[in-house]
Amino acid sequence: MENQVSRRAFLKLTGVVGGAFILTGCGSKNNGTLSLLDRIQGNPLTELPQIEDAWILEGDTLTLDLSKLPELESLGGAVRVEGTPLAEPVLVVYGEDGNYYSFQNACTHAGRMLDPVAGTMTLQCCSISQSTFDYQGEVVSGPAENPLTSYPITVENDFLIIQL
Repeated sequence: MENQVSRRAFLKLTGVVGGAFILTGCGSKNNGTLSLLDRIQGNPLTELPQIEDAWILEGDTLTLDLSKLPELESLGGAVRVEGTPLAEPVLVVYGEDGNYYSFQNACTHAGRMLDPVAGTMTLQCCSISQSTFDYQGEVVSGPAENPLTSYPITVENDFLIIQL
């Protein structure tokens, strides 16, 4: 007697395998894109600082020590700054134009975190909706209707000074 798989069992199996492929195979953090599962969960590509004491908040002034932020050594690099005592998370980007940019790290559509899009001078929401903004914070595409909150930033010696 031959082993036969019912049509229903075959369809279930291919559905499970296909679903797993879609959730894990639609990009990955290793190649600089987010998978569908990452987007559903709201997981950004941009990491927190590797060195814990790389920043300090004094009043409304956020100071980042560039010597402790290897994430910002290369053009296009970015870092998330968040946690106590910051009221809102901040995204800092070293643009391909050689300038630094800082934003409240929250999409104006759904509040999800943002990531820079390599080679485009834009930021994109890590959600499925993928609202996209330019480095002035203006909406480029997607469902977001309002611009991002951006913060003035100055460079003094090896420090970034951000006025929140």
